[in-house]
Amino acid sequence: MIRQHNKYISLLLACCASGALANENLIAPPMQAAGITQTSVEENGPAYSLTTGWTSKYVTEGIDCIPGSSIWEVAPSVAYKNWTLSAWYASGVSQSYEELDLVLSYTFKSGDWTFTPWYEHQIYFTPDYNVANPAFTVGYAINDWLTVGADAQWKIEHQIMEGYYDLFIQTSWTPIENLTITPLVRFGYNSGYNLSADDGANCIDYSMKATYALTDNLSVSALIYYSQAATVLRRANLGNEFVYGAYINLNF
Repeated sequence: MIRQHNKYISLLLACCASGALANENLIAPPMQAAGITQTSVEENGPAYSLTTGWTSKYVTEGIDCIPGSSIWEVAPSVAYKNWTLSAWYASGVSQSYEELDLVLSYTFKSGDWTFTPWYEHQIYFTPDYNVANPAFTVGYAINDWLTVGADAQWKIEHQIMEGYYDLFIQTSWTPIENLTITPLVRFGYNSGYNLSADDGANCIDYSMKATYALTDNLSVSALIYYSQAATVLRRANLGNEFVYGAYINLNF
């Protein structure tokens, strides 16, 4: 199975909990999944965060990977200077499934541009195998509340490299103190990465995350997102998916 949106959201929440994500430096979930944000922790040392929660489905690249089962998730993260080391562990609720992803990223900025090369190693326990997943994300801050960008990732499996590419637009809105709403739209293109479909337009994701800060170190989040099947998923008779989840975020 191949990860995409749920993992991104969970590790995004971990970044928010650590205080690493600010409105003036919006980055879409492909980067946030790896804990990939521009941080300023040189004076205070490393920043640690932990997110745990539940998601109604494990949907990746528009496909429900564990039909009929929700998942429990845990996502720790540590950031120091421009480096971030993150992990994402998922366990099936009503079906047997376990996965652990380890992500190392480096982020640098040039004006309104943010560039992040990152590497993810996916470890699957059921069945027992692992996948190397190098990737690169670029974002451009149009203003302090709107960011656009692109993400490219490649799966190296059985000595074959297969790609998945997306374009995204993300905004941030704070209607009341301590509450942040983050909508996102992303278009994905499959180039061999998603084995369940042919190459071509894969899906369009629409998501919205709400995070409420209870204290400086504790926040709660809710997620809803809809994945709309595009050309190759419709051709494979794979439909649209609706996902929701709830999370607790801690920083240290």
